[in-house]
This record gives sequence, C-alpha cells and structure tokens, in this order.
Amino acid sequence: MSRWRAITPDGRRVRHSEAMDAVSSKANLRRQVRQQRQKRNAGTDESTRISQHIMDLEDVRSACDRGEVVACYLARDDEPPTWDVIDDVRRAGGRVVLPRISDDDLVWVEMTENTGMVTNTWGIDEPEGLPTSTQPTVWIIPSLAVDADGYRLGQGGGFYDRALAQRASKDNSLVIAVNFEDESVMHVPHEAHDQRVDVLVTPERVRLMSMPD
Repeated sequence: MSRWRAITPDGRRVRHSEAMDAVSSKANLRRQVRQQRQKRNAGTDESTRISQHIMDLEDVRSACDRGEVVACYLARDDEPPTWDVIDDVRRAGGRVVLPRISDDDLVWVEMTENTGMVTNTWGIDEPEGLPTSTQPTVWIIPSLAVDADGYRLGQGGGFYDRALAQRASKDNSLVIAVNFEDESVMHVPHEAHDQRVDVLVTPERVRLMSMPD
C-alpha cells in the first residue's frame, strides 16, 4: 500500500498517517462542539443579529438587488438560526434556494410562498419541488467550527464540500459560514477535499477570512 493518500490543491502530497490524523482530530472536535451545543440556551435575538450581519455585507446586498440566487441552510434546533436571513434576503429581492439531500449530493430548490417542507431520515427539514440548476451567487452554510484560515468543520457528511467543489473554476460566489462565537477556533483539522469559506458570521460579529481581526 502506498504511504501517500492524497494530493492537496497546492500540490502537496499527504501521508496516509497524516490524513488519518486529520480524520480523527475532526471527529474529536466535532464531538466536543456537539456536546457544547446540547448545553446551549440560545438567545431569542440571535437569528435577528445573524441576519443583520449577513445583510450588511455588500456582496449580499448586491446579489439581492440583482435578484440573484442565495443558497441558505435550514437550521436545526441546535444550529445558529437562519429563518430571519431567509426572510430578509427574499424581502430584499434575492432568490433563496434551500438544500435537499439526493443520494450523496445536495440539490437546491427555490423557496416560494407555496414551498412545502418534509423531514428526512436525519430529522432535517427539506423543501419539496423541482431542483434549480441556477448557481448561487452567495452560499450561507452551516458550521460547527471555523479557524483563522477559513477551514470549516461540518457535520461529517461532506455534502457542502462536494457542492462547493462543483462550482465553475471562475466562480466568484461568496461563501459564508455561520456558527456561534465560541466555535471560532485556532485550527480546524482539514483534508485535501475540504473547501475554505470567505466569511464567518456569528451572532456577535462578521469576520472576513482574507483579513486579520
């Protein structure tokens, strides 16, 4: 068996043991954050503050002004809430698309006043209706943790990393990760397929990953 497992986007080869260490470290961090979220008493204004931060971003406002597509996740009870931002984006003229799991990938369904919702086998609400092929200009995605380099820790299914990896090479879409303030960490273990985010939004602040605090 080769001792090399993968090649990173910058051409660096990753040893099998190094890759396995990243998988194990991600699992440990994921477990810690999930346990922390179970103890959290979310404030009633967190959804409002998250939406205000996102709507203050120039790229988001411009996308709404042009009637472009904004992809947004439907928050579960333990996740940073997104209903306000969904409403605010639509009110500002943006077209909101919501994710639905299809085999090993996500498909996106535009939300309208008539969009029905169903709960999948993981307990996640998903939209009914035909998927759209229009690519998002802005992605608002869930996160368990984000580090200073923009690496994001997801739930482990890889759905969002695969979706982001399928973007066109010249795609300039903005990727926004949302998590709670204490889930900003110094380092998220990452693998070759992990996609970085451009912006981190918490109820307390906005952080542009290309710029220092």
